[in-house]
Amino acid sequence: RSLAVLGTELQSGPFCRIHRSTIVNVHRVKALEAMEDGEYAVVLKSGERLRLSRRFRKSLQQRLGL
Repeated sequence: RSLAVLGTELQSGPFCRIHRSTIVNVHRVKALEAMEDGEYAVVLKSGERLRLSRRFRKSLQQRLGL
């Protein structure tokens, strides 16, 4: 299956697409950090940083209640 189909199927659960190649569990998100170039990074509770696409930023912020 494509990531788009998988993302749609997982949308009702705790998962949210943050980039064209990345889906995260919103319960694992620790913070959103603004980067110098105006983009954002998603910081997971594990400390891993993932790039957040502008296209998916609004939906992630809504899912996180920001």
